[in-house]
Amino acid sequence: MAKEAKPFTKVPRYRLEKYSGKNSRHTCPSCGHKNVFSRFIDVTTGEYVADDVGRCNREERCGFQKSPSAADGKEFYVTTKKVKKAYVEDEITHLINPKFVVKSMGSGMDNFTSYLMKHFDHDVVRDILRRYRVGIDNLWENSTVFWQIDQNWDVRTGKIMLYDENTGKRVKQPYNHISWVHVPDKNNKFGNTHDFSLTQCFFGEHLLNIDEITTFGVVESEKTAILCSIANPDSYWIATGGVQNINEERLLPFKDKKLVFYPDKGKAFKVWEDKIAPFKGDYDVSMSNSVENSKELKEGEDIGDLVIYKFAKK
Repeated sequence: MAKEAKPFTKVPRYRLEKYSGKNSRHTCPSCGHKNVFSRFIDVTTGEYVADDVGRCNREERCGFQKSPSAADGKEFYVTTKKVKKAYVEDEITHLINPKFVVKSMGSGMDNFTSYLMKHFDHDVVRDILRRYRVGIDNLWENSTVFWQIDQNWDVRTGKIMLYDENTGKRVKQPYNHISWVHVPDKNNKFGNTHDFSLTQCFFGEHLLNIDEITTFGVVESEKTAILCSIANPDSYWIATGGVQNINEERLLPFKDKKLVFYPDKGKAFKVWEDKIAPFKGDYDVSMSNSVENSKELKEGEDIGDLVIYKFAKK
């Protein structure tokens, strides 16, 4: 896919240190393991922010992450003129040409859409899929692409996943069918993406262009954001795309909005509770315990499963 390189007028003040050998990975302040902790650097000074500000690479067994806070009065975004020369090149983000989003929303039907059409009102399904610019991709036949589009309508990337059209669940056998538009395939049909510099955003960030929205529900899965929107088209949802994908860079565009987090049932609740805690002074963020307290849901299920149980046509 064609790409467009575009320097930000303003760039994030803080970034995780790039790997350059074991000396660039430190002892985690939470689990105590050595050479696993990536620390944040202030790109205006080239210095570490603090010993405990960074991310542990042991996501499953530790998952500790502490992001820099803007509470000390420092700007979270700075102009490129203030960035140390060594970090300027890294602060370029590459974008996907939006024509590929339009093309993906053309004719044909992916398996995920087929599943939705079987269980929900067709007009509502079409409206919600258009709202989120969900498209079809043929990396695997009838796979789905969830585009990450920011508030400036810039296309950061697209997550490609294959679903079973009968169950609505992801296909994980004989391997997990998940990839990205910016990752080159063997035919390189998306163009030269080998040196793509990715900066992700939340799925649904482009909905910030709808002025009347004051509150967003936040879920982990893109599929769940779609299901919740179908169940109540007057509500608006965004997805983090992963349990660890909550940080100030991705939260910043939503600083003037109310965000209600709906984690998957089980251990994800504590993970998200800890992740949003540092932002409660500067952001209107809160946790919903509706999924955690639901007797209908099993460990690992989410509010999207609740939508299916309650609203899907049998």
